[in-house]
Amino acid sequence: MILMPALGGTRLEIRKFRNKKQTMLAYVLLAIPFAIYLFHIIIPLFTSIGYSFTKWKGVGTPKFIGLDNYRTLFDKDDFWLVTKNTVIIAIYCVIGQVGISLIIAFLMTMRKLKFKGFHRAVIFFPSVMAPVVIGYIWKFVYNSQYGILNTLLKAVGLEGWIKPWLDDPDIILKTISIPIIWQYVGLYMVIMVSAISAVPQEIYEMAEIDGASGIKKSLYITLPMITNTLKVAIILCFSGAMKVYDHIYIMTNGGPGRSSATMALYCYQTTFDFGKFGLGAAVAVMLLAFSLLASFIIQLLLGGKRNV
Repeated sequence: MILMPALGGTRLEIRKFRNKKQTMLAYVLLAIPFAIYLFHIIIPLFTSIGYSFTKWKGVGTPKFIGLDNYRTLFDKDDFWLVTKNTVIIAIYCVIGQVGISLIIAFLMTMRKLKFKGFHRAVIFFPSVMAPVVIGYIWKFVYNSQYGILNTLLKAVGLEGWIKPWLDDPDIILKTISIPIIWQYVGLYMVIMVSAISAVPQEIYEMAEIDGASGIKKSLYITLPMITNTLKVAIILCFSGAMKVYDHIYIMTNGGPGRSSATMALYCYQTTFDFGKFGLGAAVAVMLLAFSLLASFIIQLLLGGKRNV
């Protein structure tokens, strides 16, 4: 037999398999995704944790060295610099992606807005593009000599705004965050629109009868009703931004210096450029630990204890 959640409640509906053939089919269908998850997530995770306690150059037998890799990381200024860069980029992405997508979602639910399907498709389209492609596009946009951005600023008489967008350490984190925000705003817009669409229309109709405006309905009805969705979106956004790699590798490769390097890029460079596979595995484990810690903190800040 199998337990399935009933629609709209916590009551469980019990269904029995008719014969052994159905039972075997159910187990096979469950085993396939479990095997994929096991071989693509669980085994590599524990393998990385194991390698993080070793000294290994990618060939030969790994040498167990205990916590030396973690001590090395904690003593390196570069590690804490890329950690700070990663957190700052993640904060920018949460503010940009979730904030902008929420505003767009409010606009998408307005009755007076025309061609909603077209707008959704255009905004969502960058989300399906490869991050490498996005990196190349924005690298061309930011180019200090022939880039579209500086050319446009010069054409409209704003020469004072022209900057070496990818070569200035003071603005590089903001610069590289914009393409990441731009690419995934559409993804979170779809999530927000779905959550807002699930709010019963009767509540809005009653608010309109009481004289509530569009802004008041958004602040006092919509936001409280989609709080859980908003919390999940923030956690997903922050955790995803902690792993950002492709955009930065293409646009700056962590430069100038290490001013735009992230933990994922630092892990790649440590592992493959310097051949320190054990130390690179330790960076990957620390990235996982920081992501889990950030998710836990976000849950607490957004009232996670009240929902337990």
